[in-house]
Amino acid sequence: MIKIIALFTILLGSFSVSAEYRAYQYIVKSNDPYAVATQAKAQYIVSTLNPQMYKSYHGGSFVSVDLLRTWICPGYTGRGQKICDHPYDKEIPVQ
Repeated sequence: MIKIIALFTILLGSFSVSAEYRAYQYIVKSNDPYAVATQAKAQYIVSTLNPQMYKSYHGGSFVSVDLLRTWICPGYTGRGQKICDHPYDKEIPVQ
């Protein structure tokens, strides 16, 4: 029985676990009629919230959220970690 538990522990410990998350880039505009007076401008936003969640969390019908692009990031966003950059934004050195 002890051999089975030891074998199970070794097999369980040998698996590597990797996490990933999806990042979204939006252009967000205000639909607030009073925002015209304050001249609110469109903003580029990178978030881990999908389009529906972002819109409902940040103003509902008062904001317009247009998805520009999305990508997968390795790791996780816990503990205030920065969202990874889009893979195509990284420059490849010319040799």
